[in-house]
Amino acid sequence: MRKFLILPLLTVFVAGPAMAGQSGGQASHAENIQSPSLSFMPAHDMVDRLMDEDPGVQRARALMKSAEAEARAREVGPHEFTLHGEYVSRASNIEGRMDEWMAGVSRGIRLPGKAEADGKIGAFGVAVAENGLGDSRHQAATLLKNLWLAWVTAEADAGLAAAQVSDYEKELQAMERSRQLGQAAVLQVEQVQASLATARAQAAKASQVRLDARMTLARNFPALALPAQPPVIPEPAPPPGLWEEWHDAVLNDNHEVKMARSEADRREWLARRASLDRFADPTVDLRTFQDRAGHETGFGIGFTMPIGGSLRSAVADQASAEASAAAVAARKILRDVEVAADRDVIQAQQGLTAWQQSQAAAKASAQLMVRMRRAYALGDLGLTELLLAERQDFETRQTELQARSNAHGAVLQLMIDAHRIWSLGDD
Repeated sequence: MRKFLILPLLTVFVAGPAMAGQSGGQASHAENIQSPSLSFMPAHDMVDRLMDEDPGVQRARALMKSAEAEARAREVGPHEFTLHGEYVSRASNIEGRMDEWMAGVSRGIRLPGKAEADGKIGAFGVAVAENGLGDSRHQAATLLKNLWLAWVTAEADAGLAAAQVSDYEKELQAMERSRQLGQAAVLQVEQVQASLATARAQAAKASQVRLDARMTLARNFPALALPAQPPVIPEPAPPPGLWEEWHDAVLNDNHEVKMARSEADRREWLARRASLDRFADPTVDLRTFQDRAGHETGFGIGFTMPIGGSLRSAVADQASAEASAAAVAARKILRDVEVAADRDVIQAQQGLTAWQQSQAAAKASAQLMVRMRRAYALGDLGLTELLLAERQDFETRQTELQARSNAHGAVLQLMIDAHRIWSLGDD
C-alpha cells in the first residue's frame, strides 16, 4: 500500500502533461485516452449528454444557481433602505386646523469585517455547489458504467446459454438417430435430454436477466438509443500510464474532497460572521418634519442598535461548533477517498489478473473438450464423462465472461474516479 503513497510523478501529472503509456505511448486528456474499456462504451458526446440529463445532475445544477444567487445576496448585504412617514391633521381652538407630517429614510450599516465574511460565505457556498455538480456527474457516470456493463454482460451470457442449448439439441438429434440404428441405449438419450432441459432452464434465466438489464438501462437513461446488436466485450488491458499516476489522480481531482473542504471553509466563515454579530449592526435614520402647519420645520438624524445578549452568544457558539464538525468531516472524507484510491488500483490490478487466469482456464478447457470429443467418438470415453466435461466447459466460459466484465468495470471505475474520461474533471 505504501507504494501508492509515494508518488514521484505528482507534480508532472498534476501539471497536465501526457501520461507515459506502459508500452511507451502517451495519453493526455480524457477524450484522447485509448483503452479497450472505452471502446465498447457509448460515445463521449452521448455520455456527456446523458450525464447532463440525469435528474441528480439537473438538481445539482439548480442548487448551484441557488448558491450563486445567495452569493449575490450576501455581497449586497442584508440591509435595505426603509422609507417611513406620517401625516396628521390637528385642530386647535386658537390656531385652527394644522397639517403636520414627518418623513424619513433609514438603513442598517454592516460593521467592519461583516461584508468580507459575507463575501467569503457566498464564494465558498458557490464552490460547494460547483463541486456538488461535479460529484453528481461523477455518480451519473458510475451509474451509466454499471448499467451498461450489466447489459452487455447479460447479453453475452444469454448468447452463451443459447449456444449451449443449440449444441445439446444437435447432440440429442444425433443420439436419437443412433438409438434408431441400435447404436445407442435409451439411457443415453435420456442423459442428453436431461442436459438439454438444464441448458434451456439456464437460457431462460439468462434471457430474463438480459431483459431486466436492458430495461433498467433504458429507464435510467431514456435518451440512450441501445443498438440492436450489443457490442462485443473486448479483452481488457491496463489503463495507459503508471498505476501510481492513476492513484494520484483519484486523490488530486476529487469533488467529494473539494466539496467537503469548501463546506468546512464556509462553516468557518459562518462562525466568524456569527461572532461578529455579537455586536449588532446599527440602523441610521434621516428624517424631516413639519409641525404647526409649517410654523415649525426640522431635520434630524437618529440611530438604533440592538444590544447583544445571550441569544447572539449562543448562535455564535453553535456556528463555531458546526465549523469544527465540518472540519472533522472534511478530514474523514479525505481519508475515505485515500482508501478508495487504493481500492480502485487494487481492484483494477486484481481484476485484470483474475481475468487472465480465467482466460487461461477457458482456453485449456476448450482444448480439453476437443480431445474428449475425439475420445468419445473413438469409444474411449463414456457419455456421462462427456456431458460432465461439457457442463464444466460452459461454466468455465461463463466465469471468463464475468471476469472479463469485472476487469473492465474496475478499469473504468479507476478512470472515472480519476476524472480522466467523459469530461468529469474540473476545467
